Amino acid sequence: MRRISMGGTSMGSRGLWLSLAWLSASTALGCGRREALPASQDPGAEPPAQPEEPAAPLQESRVERDGLSIAFALRPLDRGQQGEESGLGAAPAAAVAGSDVVAEFTITDASTGAPVRGLTPLGWMSRRAGADGAAAASFSGGAPEASLASGVSAASLASGAPAASLASGAVDAAPDEAACRGKIRSFMAGLLSVRPEVDMNAYLLWTLNQDNTLSAINPQVTLARTQLRSVVSLAGPGVSFVLHPDRESLYVTLRGGRGLAVVDTRRGLVRTNVPVGQDPSRVVIAPDGRTVWVGNDGDGTVSVIDARSTDVLKTLPVGPGHHEIAFTGGGRAAWITSQQGESVAVVDGETLEPLGEIAVGEGIVSIAASDEAGVVHAANAARGEVVVLDAARRAVAGRVALKPGLGALQFDPRGRFSFALNPTANEVAVLDGATGAVAHTLTGLAAPDAVTFTGAFAYIRNRGAARVSLVDRAALGGAAAPPLVNIAVGQGPPLAAAARPGPAALATPIAPLPEGNGALVASPADKALYVYVEGMMAPIGTLPSYGREPRSLLVEDRSLKEVRPGVYATTVRLGEGGRYDVELLLDRPRTGVCLEATVAPARCAPGDGEADGSGCGGDPVKDIAIAPLFEPDLRLAAGEPATLRFRATAGEGGPPLDAEDIEVMVVRFPTGYRFRGAPRAEGDGTFSVAFTPPAPGQYRFLAAVPGRGAPVGALPSVPLRVSPRGAGAHVGGAR
Repeated sequence: MRRISMGGTSMGSRGLWLSLAWLSASTALGCGRREALPASQDPGAEPPAQPEEPAAPLQESRVERDGLSIAFALRPLDRGQQGEESGLGAAPAAAVAGSDVVAEFTITDASTGAPVRGLTPLGWMSRRAGADGAAAASFSGGAPEASLASGVSAASLASGAPAASLASGAVDAAPDEAACRGKIRSFMAGLLSVRPEVDMNAYLLWTLNQDNTLSAINPQVTLARTQLRSVVSLAGPGVSFVLHPDRESLYVTLRGGRGLAVVDTRRGLVRTNVPVGQDPSRVVIAPDGRTVWVGNDGDGTVSVIDARSTDVLKTLPVGPGHHEIAFTGGGRAAWITSQQGESVAVVDGETLEPLGEIAVGEGIVSIAASDEAGVVHAANAARGEVVVLDAARRAVAGRVALKPGLGALQFDPRGRFSFALNPTANEVAVLDGATGAVAHTLTGLAAPDAVTFTGAFAYIRNRGAARVSLVDRAALGGAAAPPLVNIAVGQGPPLAAAARPGPAALATPIAPLPEGNGALVASPADKALYVYVEGMMAPIGTLPSYGREPRSLLVEDRSLKEVRPGVYATTVRLGEGGRYDVELLLDRPRTGVCLEATVAPARCAPGDGEADGSGCGGDPVKDIAIAPLFEPDLRLAAGEPATLRFRATAGEGGPPLDAEDIEVMVVRFPTGYRFRGAPRAEGDGTFSVAFTPPAPGQYRFLAAVPGRGAPVGALPSVPLRVSPRGAGAHVGGAR
């Protein structure tokens, strides 16, 4: 039911139109009764056991409809970013324009207070006409001041009644039932003329590029100047990456002894670099999300890392060569291969103690596990065979003879069939997990090196041709081999890319759409991403990769998820300041309601500092001071690393700033490149960030302290000039 919009064209799943049909016929759709809540009041009954108490809300509102009590809250991203914990006093901070916050719906039974679970809600925030940032300037923490320039009383706004007028003009009243229904219908239809400022059904695309960067691309942005949300500079070229199930962290293995980078997806910067073994390659996350496993190909070890603290829990000696890792029993056992070793090591997923080794022979290049079939398949490239391992007995159950040259190996989501790709023989063997026999041999491929699955199809990337081959999964149970459906993708084959990809088993160039009815395909040769929807004969759209070669691709689903019983939340970036309607569509019962929220303006005019208009270089924020320790006429050299130092201080009465409080962004003007970096503390309030400008041009250095009410753009920016390499770099004391 979510959608992608590109270049003025809106694409949604086939189920969208069915949803619109019942939406128009539903009599339960409306805005309901509004009730403004004090920020401290708890809407509905929270479940007794929670992993962590949520931060106090910045503001809340509630409606009751069809026996449901629905509360909406905006919360800061982290605990301690408001109130006495941050030294800002007891009153909650405001929801500030351009900042990232948690949007949260709590849905309970109106009579019993019991949480309503298992819903699939859709949510939006739309700014009311006339609710400009100047008018919202009088609000703090969702509560207006006693008076406004227009003379509107605070009491009328605090009660939820719309203001008749504000300083810059009248604000539209809250929508009635028909208007609420119409806005939800328009948002679901993807009309460019009626777009929400905040879409809670969005997702980001993360690409691992051929250089030392990650790109975050928002495919649903159509009217902004760029869909590139951020570029994350890594300490070295990335090898493989994986997204944590909580959607807050990306883990990237780095070449050149740089270890494992942990990327904060919300802020778009590297949180830390974890030292691991030599030449880290494959990185996977245990099914329970608690540990991260990194195969160190240079020293024959696997590092097991605590996902929350990023501490290295244990280094396991497993054997020489490239390592691949799979889990059985829901993560109770980890199976680790060593390409130059003779055995597969089995490790207890909780105690990290060895459970045994299984002799399989040298040359294993990939491994896949199926709890459904109770087996583990390991592909031997040199021998051209798949070794079938019994997961319960931890023993070899059989060997399937194929052709030499095997590469990636993966089970389908049901665990019934495994796909053994052979880029040398240009074919794919489909093995039945239950019998261990070859069910089908798919031929006519061009160096197949990666496979991804949707509910209906298997997608096979052809490294030697500009096409993706689809296999109907429903036909795999038949006697005849299912035909291949070839979809032309791009102009050049992946092999034509300037930078050759790493080991085939590490590539993840295809990612399913969140709707489940298509896929995104990375084309390194074309430096683009292609969007394909099942049933079409060609991709329906293209997304640029902004001059970089995307080697691997992940989708970060930022739609509403049930984070606690009856609580549905996601992280959003707020739009301009003003009064907002919050639209919510529930699937069970079929109900649409509208709530409301207030966003305080940024401390400067929006649109002056970033391509997406979320910040600008304006007046200093009270009690926060950023002083660059380099000259205003600083000149850097393209392609040469530099260290930018600055001093950051907090006002009297507030705790001192540390590196985790501060974000740094460098923006190239007029549009395009944006760098986000995590500063390093050097003591005495001095911090530094390493920055390598990609090309000559004009840049701006911006620092932010979002937890203290200073988002990106609220503090003054510092201009940077980047010259061609060798043309007088580092003038002005960057180093």
